[in-house]
Amino acid sequence: MSGPVILCCGEAVLDLVPAVLDDNGQGFRPVAGGAALNTAMALARQGVSAGFVGALSTDPAGERLAQAMAAAQVDLSHASRFDRPCPLALAQPVGTGTRFDLYDIGTAGALYAPADLPERLPKSTLALVFGGISLIAPPAAEAFEDFARREAANRLIWLDLNIRPGLVRDADDYRARLKRMVALADVVKVSDEDLDWLGPDALDELRATAPMLLHTRGAAGAICWRGREVFVMPAPKVAKIVDTVGAGDIFAAGTLAHLARAGHLAKPLTPPEEALRHAVAHGLAAASLSVQRPGADAPTWKETEECAH
Repeated sequence: MSGPVILCCGEAVLDLVPAVLDDNGQGFRPVAGGAALNTAMALARQGVSAGFVGALSTDPAGERLAQAMAAAQVDLSHASRFDRPCPLALAQPVGTGTRFDLYDIGTAGALYAPADLPERLPKSTLALVFGGISLIAPPAAEAFEDFARREAANRLIWLDLNIRPGLVRDADDYRARLKRMVALADVVKVSDEDLDWLGPDALDELRATAPMLLHTRGAAGAICWRGREVFVMPAPKVAKIVDTVGAGDIFAAGTLAHLARAGHLAKPLTPPEEALRHAVAHGLAAASLSVQRPGADAPTWKETEECAH
């Protein structure tokens, strides 16, 4: 049985982003969003076979998300369809970032449960990506933790913490789950914002636990730790930042795509340092291109390679 090389596990959300209406008034434009959806679509743009594991509503908003992924050639054979509302996120610019107000009570995503997980995965699937709001609260968080634990022995686990503090209701439960997920992961990606929420000792703890740690620092690039190896990669200069939404997801997709296309994605993850540097540089180039466009608009492989070199 053939199938996607990388499965992105988590949420699909309809984002409502600020837009100018026909009468020049201020309104909102619906766009596909959510960490798992963004990463899967970005991988597909990079020419890597990707699939989505999670819930999709059968309402018009959910159909829009399904159509967007299908149009991007994301495999939906492991997605679950439910007659429940689609999660909605209202985006508003705040300072240098974006605030998301999530409407998720009783939605398809919030009620995704361990029983909804795919029973079997194709041998072609080498890696699973986790992170985002899907890890915050049960039953969905329990489902994805169970899935990671079930598959960790045979498939690469990439964990992007992607913490959204405003959505966390039980911080102790969430911290405990993230700690367990880190212990399962082959690669952990953490941002400055994630570290701010986790606390002053978090970076040292992650470095001691994760086989590979990627610390993204926005315009300052990224730091990679792998055992005793450490290197810093600069980000390409960006003339004007239009929208940072999804930049972390697109960095992850760009890095994973480069590893996959170079044949370095199999578990255990042991690419030579030069190959790893190229992969991280590719991820940073993908993210730098995306922030110059509105929405989580991922670049193609060709666009990213031109930027990286």
